[in-house]
Amino acid sequence: MRDDKVYREDGLSITSLSQRLGVQEYRLRRLINGRLGHRNFSAFVNGYRLTEVTAALADPSQVEVPILTIALDAGFGSIGPFNRAFKAHTGLTPTEYRRAQLGGAETTAPIPESASRT
Repeated sequence: MRDDKVYREDGLSITSLSQRLGVQEYRLRRLINGRLGHRNFSAFVNGYRLTEVTAALADPSQVEVPILTIALDAGFGSIGPFNRAFKAHTGLTPTEYRRAQLGGAETTAPIPESASRT
């Protein structure tokens, strides 16, 4: 998972991972749930994805990269599941996390004047 970054692949499933590893699915499931202590396959995979995302959000060289891009590159399929998993993992939203890690250095696009009028 770490070396090949398999967690980034679209459509990754426990079946496809077990085939890739050449082990029976039930054995892989038992390893993930029992020995590694994850709730399920999704939690196992999201652990790798969240590790990558948190590192990227704390990296000053990636301050201009949109959070959605970072999430999609890490293997999340959409923003909703990403935001839920991220908040459950860190207790913060991705934006709050980035600001905390970078000391408020996150750049934000200015709001156009026409949009800020009420």
